[in-house]
Amino acid sequence: MKGLVVFLGFIAAGGFIDRITRDTNSEAASSRGVSSYGRGDFPAAVSAMQKAASIAPNPRSAFNLGTAQVAAGQNQEGSATLDAALSDPQLRPDALFNRGNSALAASSFDAAIRDFSDVLRLRPNDAAAKRNLEIALRRREAAPKQPPQGEQEQEQDQGESEGQQPEQGRPEDREAESLLRSVEQQEREELSRMRRSSPSTRRIGW
Repeated sequence: MKGLVVFLGFIAAGGFIDRITRDTNSEAASSRGVSSYGRGDFPAAVSAMQKAASIAPNPRSAFNLGTAQVAAGQNQEGSATLDAALSDPQLRPDALFNRGNSALAASSFDAAIRDFSDVLRLRPNDAAAKRNLEIALRRREAAPKQPPQGEQEQEQDQGESEGQQPEQGRPEDREAESLLRSVEQQEREELSRMRRSSPSTRRIGW
């Protein structure tokens, strides 16, 4: 089994630099953050992006900061920060993807499945989101089922008196699996279409 596909999207560098000092300072901080992120110095990237976001709070700066926080292992903070980027339609798929990776790294499989499913609704051909959704579904299936402490004795009593009942698949699981099948069908249809439209070639010179 392959490990987690790590894809944290892009660090959005933030548009044009105008003559306003406020925006220029934000761009300078963003530029330092991008440079630190590229070197793998994620704590420094977080620090720079925090400054940029405090100077010019907007979905783009939230995306940059949240992505840097996730890369630095600050999953809870990164997920919360990425929420602010979801309002931008252009950033929404990547923000959802990064938030899904954060949830997957924290073993919050339900949240990861929701986010990767949402990415595929927006971008059905996103191979990385499809792969990560498959991983999240498998990992949740393999995770030990631990009911809350208060329910353990009740479930044990019910199991002894009624016998263990097979666990039914959750509606969100069925929806995610249906989405995966739809994406796979689209991939097969596209591959078939490409094969039909490709001109046949033969090797010559034999």
